[in-house]
Amino acid sequence: MKAATKRIRLAQRACTRGEFAAAWRDTMMAAATAPPDVRPLRIAACTVLDDVTPGTPHDAVGLEWFGDAAHLARYEAWSASPAGLAATTPPHRAVDPASERVVVAHEHVMRGEDWLRRRWADGAPSLRHMALARRAPGLTPAGFLDRWGNHAGSVGAVAIPPEARGLAYVQNRPVPRTEGEWPYDAVNEVYFDDMAGVRTRMDFFAGNPGGTGDGLVGESCFVVVREDVVSYISPG
Repeated sequence: MKAATKRIRLAQRACTRGEFAAAWRDTMMAAATAPPDVRPLRIAACTVLDDVTPGTPHDAVGLEWFGDAAHLARYEAWSASPAGLAATTPPHRAVDPASERVVVAHEHVMRGEDWLRRRWADGAPSLRHMALARRAPGLTPAGFLDRWGNHAGSVGAVAIPPEARGLAYVQNRPVPRTEGEWPYDAVNEVYFDDMAGVRTRMDFFAGNPGGTGDGLVGESCFVVVREDVVSYISPG
């Protein structure tokens, strides 16, 4: 699977918990109204399950996939235009705009490519265990990504057992910036089809926190989300 350009939106909700899932889905759906050569190839709206991962800094995760950087640039130009602003500004605000953070990354499917193809075509909701991390002090973004790419499948020196590895594993590696930094240096995603699998993974990480002591990761947090496919363009 070719590495796609992916825009990851993270935010806090600005409505009640009961209203939030539908309002956030509607917010993400607006991108599908862009012209055919502009709209994302795929859109997913994720809501954080705060009863499973309480106290996380984000309530919402929005995911938009593009063929390449030029495709994303076309979308961003359209969304900043009067027509784009009219289409993407919802009458009911789902999230607090001041809380929104964005990471643009290249998506690398490390495991479960066939499962992901079936999942996108099927469109059924799924569960994700996501890790959001900042690099350890002293590491450059490039140095961090070089090490992180070879870090999959273990926490420190401890291998992740099969029952905690999920059905698919994706690394989102932020694109280089000429100015400033992204809010996170790493965003990974592990897919599950039931909560039992998610909790198995959470229990493993709770018992093996050694990943922050190997000089790679500084600050990090985990979120568990329910993901709904909002729009999907078949690759044919």
